Amino acid sequence: MAKEFFNRDIEFFLDHRVDWPRYFTLARGVDATWRDEVEAYKMALRTTGEICESIEAGARDHWHEHAVLKDGEVVVPPHITAGYEQLRAAGLVSLPLSPAYGGFGLPSLISNAYLEMVARADSSLMTIVGLQAGVAHDIEAYGTDELKQRYLPGFASGQYQGCMDLTEPGAGSDLGGISTRARRAGDRYIVDGEKIFITNGGADVHLVLARDAATYDQSRGTTNGLTLIL
Repeated sequence: MAKEFFNRDIEFFLDHRVDWPRYFTLARGVDATWRDEVEAYKMALRTTGEICESIEAGARDHWHEHAVLKDGEVVVPPHITAGYEQLRAAGLVSLPLSPAYGGFGLPSLISNAYLEMVARADSSLMTIVGLQAGVAHDIEAYGTDELKQRYLPGFASGQYQGCMDLTEPGAGSDLGGISTRARRAGDRYIVDGEKIFITNGGADVHLVLARDAATYDQSRGTTNGLTLIL
């Protein structure tokens, strides 16, 4: 059961391979309560393991199913929706988000163990919750206070999912080839371009990679001038 997901290798790593006192000293300037914190991390992972057991059982016979576009809306297979709802109901989405926005502020090490377990249960579901956390992190790290207050509580609650619109017909891993451009028009931004292969493209919040129109010609072929538009 659950121990097959939150397994002894993960627990051994947490208990013996991480210098938690040093981590908490560097992160917060204190280390007095680190044992309680680590136990809380392990409890979250144990709960994830139990949920992943259920997710895997519900997904095992449906891995061949895929999302479809119906009346302009992306409809994901029912087993993925059900798995996401189990994680959302347990509060286990966007785990690295700061408690100021309703998250747990979990370190990347714990979040990565969480994603590893979800991937074992259903790799498609992992891409959804992984992107959700990644988009929330970018907004928290680089967004304005207004954007953070507007969107991040919804990521923490599972109300919002996210995706990144990066790849173009002529530019994938070559970011210098990005030709989508963004220009400011009053209090709005106009984005002009074409994106393809958007993982979880039916998400509520998109971060679109675009090139600043003001320096478009000078920056073409380089990673200068690139920005993310929410």
